[in-house]
Amino acid sequence: MRHIDLGMVPRQDSQAVYHAVAHEMRPGDPPTLITVTPDGPYVCVGYHQHGSRDVDRAFCEAHDILVGRRLVGGGAVLLDPGQVFWHLVMPRTAEPIERLYARLLQAPVRAYQDMGIAAEHRPVNDIVVGRRKIGGTGAVTLDQATVLVGSLMFDFDVALMARVLRVPSEKFRDKMVASLEEYMTTMRRELGADIPSRAAATALLVRAFSEQLGETVERGRLADAEREEVRRYASLLFDPAFVYQYEGFSEPGVKIRDGVRLHEGLYKAPGGLIRVIFRVADGRFDDVAVTGDFFVDPPDALSAVAAALVGTSAAAEESLKVLSRALIGVRIPGVTARDINCALEDGLARTPQAAPRA
Repeated sequence: MRHIDLGMVPRQDSQAVYHAVAHEMRPGDPPTLITVTPDGPYVCVGYHQHGSRDVDRAFCEAHDILVGRRLVGGGAVLLDPGQVFWHLVMPRTAEPIERLYARLLQAPVRAYQDMGIAAEHRPVNDIVVGRRKIGGTGAVTLDQATVLVGSLMFDFDVALMARVLRVPSEKFRDKMVASLEEYMTTMRRELGADIPSRAAATALLVRAFSEQLGETVERGRLADAEREEVRRYASLLFDPAFVYQYEGFSEPGVKIRDGVRLHEGLYKAPGGLIRVIFRVADGRFDDVAVTGDFFVDPPDALSAVAAALVGTSAAAEESLKVLSRALIGVRIPGVTARDINCALEDGLARTPQAAPRA
């Protein structure tokens, strides 16, 4: 196993690096474990999220908090120097995501346990200490690689996390802060003054992954081709046009003309929050975006799912049939065709408002 410890790097590079290594990985290559810390705070939205619905863009821009979009699913997260991020990049595997999590998340769990923290894996992909979460993780297939990502949570700015997200009211934000403090934990919270150094904690993690994979460890560095890809991905992942995609939709619930309306629906499935923004023209789906904080394999499958709905009847029984067919061969842990259909039904059930007159 090649271990690349990059230390502290520019924020964009800390997110770009595992995309770059995955892009360059080929069958038969050894697995690569990357450990890295960003030089400042930034927000990263999941690949399937609607950026402007989930992030307070104006606040982030006013406070020099970069916003990026990763090619891994999940929700919007705050990443900062209080965390060491780890990325395990391996030759592509057909192993189901749930089984991959169950097998490989034993490594960060064991690293926390070796620090004296009673961590355990809670399916599908959380690491918890009792009822509190100490680490979210994600997995995705990129090019010829399977990537598993997570972090060692030394400390965390709960107030800033709540501030960078877009929420309906300040009262809601206060509740979010209270909830994060109650249901999240960190190494500092668990260990106090006995918190290990970055080097010591990283060494425990590397050893745990080495033992879990049955591989010896070889210190490595990025190859020239990987460095070039880091530069390319750093530009792509933080490009506002990529981060804030789906912006072609107007505010939902608006009547465009007789028989044409925009809708937005939400549904909380076991695998994550589903958000659909769609237009219905004369009883048929005219344009659709399916987004959310879940994980999808293959990553771009939702585009085909949304496209399958276009032109079909908006009746619930018909859309469920279309979704069921479109999701054959697509893996979304904790999310089914019926869940997405419930989000569509929620959007249709909301009372639409007439468009303001010019």
